[in-house]
Amino acid sequence: NGDILIQIAIAPHPYMTREGNDLRMDLPVTVKEAVAGGKVPVPLLSGGTLSVTVPAGSNTGTVLRLKGKGIAVKEGAGDLYVRLVVTLPDQADAALKSFVDSWPAGYDPRAKMR
Repeated sequence: NGDILIQIAIAPHPYMTREGNDLRMDLPVTVKEAVAGGKVPVPLLSGGTLSVTVPAGSNTGTVLRLKGKGIAVKEGAGDLYVRLVVTLPDQADAALKSFVDSWPAGYDPRAKMR
C-alpha cells in the first residue's frame, strides 16, 4: 500500500576498477616472467581465471587488453585492461641479489628523461 525505498551500495572491488564497461587492474609478475615472458593466470570478475601470455621484455606499465572480459551488457562486453607490475619477492633472495650485483646493466633507464 505504500512505497518502498531501497538503497544499494556497491563495495569497491579489491583489485579491479571500472571505467564504463571496461575493467582495469594491476597484475603482479615476477622478474623472470617479465624478462623471459610466459603464461600467467589473470583473475576475472566472473571468479575464474584466464591464462595470458606476458611478452618477453615487458616492463612495469605494459598493458594487455583482454577483449570482451569486462562488464557484460546487452550490446556485448567491455574489455579488461591488465597493467603489468614487476614485483620482487617479499623475502630477500640471495640468488637474485648475486645476479644483479654481477650484471653489467649496459643501459640508462632514465635516458629519455633528459
